[in-house]
Amino acid sequence: MILYMPTYAVKQLHLPASTGFASTVVTGMILMLFTPLMGHLADRYGRSRMMVVSALVTLLTIYPCFAWLLASPSLTVLMTIMVLAGALKAIYFGPLAAVLSSLFPTHIRSTGLGFSYNIGVMVFGGFTPWLVTAMIGVTHDPLAPAFYLMACAVLSLGCIAVYHFKLVKHI
Repeated sequence: MILYMPTYAVKQLHLPASTGFASTVVTGMILMLFTPLMGHLADRYGRSRMMVVSALVTLLTIYPCFAWLLASPSLTVLMTIMVLAGALKAIYFGPLAAVLSSLFPTHIRSTGLGFSYNIGVMVFGGFTPWLVTAMIGVTHDPLAPAFYLMACAVLSLGCIAVYHFKLVKHI
């Protein structure tokens, strides 16, 4: 969704393309700076806990954020929402590499991690712009991306629960 925001800003919010691109750059900088810090904090406070917090906050805030953005489309509102999105993604991505690598035995870890991560990026990253555009086209609801992200957050929470309880069972 982060990479789709410039398109969303132009097509749905009627903002200049530069506004959408600026928000994407700011979000990328937040991810670059804070993801390693969140990984460090996950080592201290727990991987599952950090990821659950991120997914829950995303689930609870994404619809109000998109509603606010539609009601008041501006650079300030878009930046505020994208800063929040960047922070939530950094919280989630900080522990993600450790979580994914812990799912595979060492003799297949590199292959398993590379394959599973890239399939996930292809499906959820590659198809998201197309799917969200189609959802908006079919429903005529510019809030459709919020519903997609909420569904992804619910799916994520389910996956984290499976990971956490399988991990606890082995301890």
